[in-house]
Amino acid sequence: MQYLSRNMIPEGPEIASARGIRVYDTQGREYLDLTSQTLNLNLGHGHPAIVNAVSRLLSTQGFPYYISPRFKNPHVAELAKKLVDLSPEGLTKVNLQMCNGSDANDDAFKRARRYHNKAGLRNMIMSLYGSHLGVSAETISASGEHFGKESYLGGSGNFMFMEPCRTFWRPKGMTEEEYADTKVKEFESVVKRRGDVVGIIMELIPFDAGILVQPKEFVKGVERICRENDIAMIVDEVQTAFGWCGDMFCSDLYGVQPDIISLAKGMTAGFPALSATIFREKYDNLEPGTSEYTFGAQSIGCVAALANIEYLMNSGILDTVPKKHEQFMGHLKRMKERYPALGDVRGIGLILGMEFIKPEDGSPDFDIGMDVYREATNRGLLVNMPTTDEGKDNVISLKPPIVITTEEIDDSMDRFEDAMHAVMG
Repeated sequence: MQYLSRNMIPEGPEIASARGIRVYDTQGREYLDLTSQTLNLNLGHGHPAIVNAVSRLLSTQGFPYYISPRFKNPHVAELAKKLVDLSPEGLTKVNLQMCNGSDANDDAFKRARRYHNKAGLRNMIMSLYGSHLGVSAETISASGEHFGKESYLGGSGNFMFMEPCRTFWRPKGMTEEEYADTKVKEFESVVKRRGDVVGIIMELIPFDAGILVQPKEFVKGVERICRENDIAMIVDEVQTAFGWCGDMFCSDLYGVQPDIISLAKGMTAGFPALSATIFREKYDNLEPGTSEYTFGAQSIGCVAALANIEYLMNSGILDTVPKKHEQFMGHLKRMKERYPALGDVRGIGLILGMEFIKPEDGSPDFDIGMDVYREATNRGLLVNMPTTDEGKDNVISLKPPIVITTEEIDDSMDRFEDAMHAVMG
């Protein structure tokens, strides 16, 4: 590892093999992976649907493993049609010439600004504090002031931020509906006061902000304000699409019709490298050469995505997500009753979070969660600590592959409770 740059030095064990939700290090030790490897593997490791589809393609006589975007590719065309067919109503165009979520969100920004900034007077995009939207210069600039003090990393800086709904921390005596309404009014006030906002980008479950499930009233309110003020509603579904919430798109669960949706990660079941934006026709406004990346829209990624979608739509696996959610939540709620430091458990589908507090005053506890995280790893359980604010780690997240079995849920939660007990007694 001596030649690796400091930004890519790994912290976890060296993975030698993997299958389903189970990974094995070079010493043969087993871990249950509830991180889906940086939140990518919705079908787990080595799923036959993906492996077989890619293997068939690679074994095809004369298979051209790279095709320039200047030439037609039937796999690209098929995937584009499939995404339009599945996406919320009104989204009729697709850009697949991209490789990751950073690319997709960059593409969304370009399209929104190009359409709404015709007079050269509007270029601001709203984002949510705590969000992590990518690591390109512009997505760093957009990422909820995650890198606010790192100006040398670049980006236009044409972003402004508002707090997402933090329902657990809402003012005492205020209902969730009342709280959501105040946040909608806050958004509307900024839009009307400034006059230069071209769009808002939001995750429906801001993951790195701490698995903050946004109330439907808030999301629907944002959609309404966008329509009334002719600004783009961009929904980042890099984390939430393709099964983790029990549907193909989390937007459908919320009953919203965004203007642009960005996709990556679970679109190919974690197989590299492909991402996409799906958008309304009016945002089909970029010229060739302005939003294409060398290794995007290649056959191998498109075939993996098509196989993934086929499995999700026809295997019945999506129907299992609600029951698995309840099984996880049953374990977590029982732990919450036993351990006062576990202040809240929340999530949608198989995107789950646990927030730790100091029982004596209810304030966030930024130490105990990291201790539980380490003890879980020691017990062969891989979990995640999402944060965009260094040192403020008080939420543990679980995002297992949706193929996890009921037995594996029980096993993983037994290990997690052992870790909790080791820390809190």
